[in-house]
Amino acid sequence: MIDSQHSFTRAEISPIIVVSLISALRLLGIFLMLPIFSAYAVRYPGASAALAGVAFGIYALIQCIFQIPLGWASDRWGRKPVLVVGLALFGLGSIGCALANDIYSLILARSLQGTGAVGSVAFAALADLTRPSVRTQAYTITGIAIGTSFMVGLLAGPFLAAKIGLGGLFYVLAFLSFLSLILAATSFPPESRALRAESPMAVRPILADNHLRPIFVATFVLSFALNLFFFTYPLSWTEIGFEKAELWKVYLVIFLPSVVIVFPYMRRAEKQGRFRMPILIGWLTATVGYGIYLFGAQSDLLLYVSGAAFFFGYSV
Repeated sequence: MIDSQHSFTRAEISPIIVVSLISALRLLGIFLMLPIFSAYAVRYPGASAALAGVAFGIYALIQCIFQIPLGWASDRWGRKPVLVVGLALFGLGSIGCALANDIYSLILARSLQGTGAVGSVAFAALADLTRPSVRTQAYTITGIAIGTSFMVGLLAGPFLAAKIGLGGLFYVLAFLSFLSLILAATSFPPESRALRAESPMAVRPILADNHLRPIFVATFVLSFALNLFFFTYPLSWTEIGFEKAELWKVYLVIFLPSVVIVFPYMRRAEKQGRFRMPILIGWLTATVGYGIYLFGAQSDLLLYVSGAAFFFGYSV
């Protein structure tokens, strides 16, 4: 017997696919940069390790600043126009990065790139267009698409950078962002007027809300840990003598538990209406995985275990 309450309808499948593709294509470009950015950025005229770090981190900082205002703007004017504008800004910033001829212009272009902070808008659209009983499954599918982009990006980034350089890689980012823009402009599902019947809250009450504040803090911690972990994780493998060309085998192993287990696990949690335990398990597994990595980065077995545990916990 089919459980229709916890199965997607035809009207829900389309937005899930579109939002997942938009998110995955946009983030694929970012993940292509992740394993090689610092190594190339330090070669720019006027660069130092510290300035290369600023160029890497300024993107995430600007993203942090713009996520909530753009989310609020999408509540007021609709998801689709804000999504299109954000993707356009990200694409223009990527072109600026490709044209940068010194570290300071790279930092400025990375700042512009960061203003396209539409991740919150995409996830808000999923909430609008899916029922509460299947919403976590929809988020999980989008998360799997993003995880796949991460795996592809981390494997393809070093190869592409060796062929076309960092500037060429930024052109690839621009192409992917404009591809996402076209997809958003042509295939994004129409919004119901009822979704925007109420006036959106002002930003200050959102920031001050005692129920939302822990979510903001948790999201920051998870994002910080993810970037820090996966920026250093491939370096740990190369330090123990693992060839870069063979890293795809590592990621295949560490992503497999998430791909196989997370979706059915969250589907079961939705049916039972119990989310506290999955949340606790997710945080505990991610924390344990990170701890194993900090103390066992010299062992290939512990690197496998830490990577699989951390990514599983993060996905949950």
